[in-house]
Amino acid sequence: MKIKYFLVIIYAIAGLFISILSSFMTYIIIDKPIGYKMVVQIALVILFLTPLIGIISYFLGKYLSNKFDFIKFRLQNIKEEKYTTNTSKSGILEIEEINQNINFLSVQLETLIQDLKQKNQNLSNLLISMAHDIKTPITILNGYVEEIEDGIVTVEDMPKVLEQMKEEVKFLDELTIDILNFITSSQKDKARQKINLFSLMQNEIFTMLPKREDLQYLNETNKNFLLEFNKTDLKKVSLNLLNNALRHTKNGYIKVYTKEDIVVFENSGEKIGEEFKDKIFEPFFTISKSKNRKKSGFGLGLSIVKNLCLNNGYTCTLQSSDTIATKFIIKKRKI
Repeated sequence: MKIKYFLVIIYAIAGLFISILSSFMTYIIIDKPIGYKMVVQIALVILFLTPLIGIISYFLGKYLSNKFDFIKFRLQNIKEEKYTTNTSKSGILEIEEINQNINFLSVQLETLIQDLKQKNQNLSNLLISMAHDIKTPITILNGYVEEIEDGIVTVEDMPKVLEQMKEEVKFLDELTIDILNFITSSQKDKARQKINLFSLMQNEIFTMLPKREDLQYLNETNKNFLLEFNKTDLKKVSLNLLNNALRHTKNGYIKVYTKEDIVVFENSGEKIGEEFKDKIFEPFFTISKSKNRKKSGFGLGLSIVKNLCLNNGYTCTLQSSDTIATKFIIKKRKI
């Protein structure tokens, strides 16, 4: 039974019951015996009120059914993946609360589905890239193995061949580590703590970077600046950004500094075009046109940075519009 008809019947029955009860209670209150004449009068009153009760019940039922039809319509939209929100107000608190809950549900579902679609795309890219990047070194290794088995490789050439085979194994090892880091970077709900950025950079991060005479490392972070971050994640973010800068900075400087509530990783290396400011954070994307991953890298470092920052409540963006330096900016995510 539709809610409209159900409400009309319920209101009609309730109205008739109240009318009958009120009529009889009137005669009980005035303390007069109920005779045939009074019974007739009661019946006439009830008959007179019945159409009025029916009309009132109909309009009340129609009004409330419209409210529920609105809820039904919104739920149908969600079923059809139309995740819109509605700000219309209702005088019925329960309906208003349901509408607010549906708004919340719509936003959550849309966010979740977009996140799932992005992760599905990332997974597809991961499998495609793995198939391509793993196939080449395995083919090379198989070729060397066949040459060794066929006796083509001489004793004199064996050390060189083994060294080349080790290089391919090292490449596979680095690719595996990067892929595992990319997968784990999507994990959420890690324990966070307030970290003194200056101390972390000075004592743990810069000490891990290679020393180069043509490159200067500058730690200009505020000594009292604190970040609420998972410490392991913050180390990975810092090292990935700094190692990325190392690959593209032949000489000059790499600097980390704070400005108000943001952290800036700046380098004087190769410029990154503004058109790449979003794509550069996509998995497996590299600016280098080389198809050789040994030269171009795997394109996962900045994707890992993006994931780790988001999971800790921060964002990482590229600023490369000026002519002086390339800057990666980390700041608190707006909720």
